[in-house]
Amino acid sequence: MKRSLRARRKWCFINGTIVEPEEGSSDLEDWWTVQAMLVSWILNTIEPTLRTTMSYLETAKEMWDDIKERFSVVNGPRIHQLKSELAQCKQRGLSMVAYYGKLKALSRIFHC
Repeated sequence: MKRSLRARRKWCFINGTIVEPEEGSSDLEDWWTVQAMLVSWILNTIEPTLRTTMSYLETAKEMWDDIKERFSVVNGPRIHQLKSELAQCKQRGLSMVAYYGKLKALSRIFHC
């Protein structure tokens, strides 16, 4: 999602680089138009059950921050599970490319 937002030059609305213009600014309507589009994109990429709990949020940044807060909680059992999966990962019948992809995916999840 982050890559897609960057490709469309919209990440700046999520990370706070572009903030809401002052009331009465000629840019305010355009800003809200972009927000509506971003909120729609985010809502269409998340689980329906999670979607209903976020419907009160108005801006894409608020949504992004809410998702980040929910899913960046340190989870001891999950960390242990990922360490175990990394330690026990074997190539078995996988091609070298598939095996590398599996290791890379586990590593990426663990280091997020």
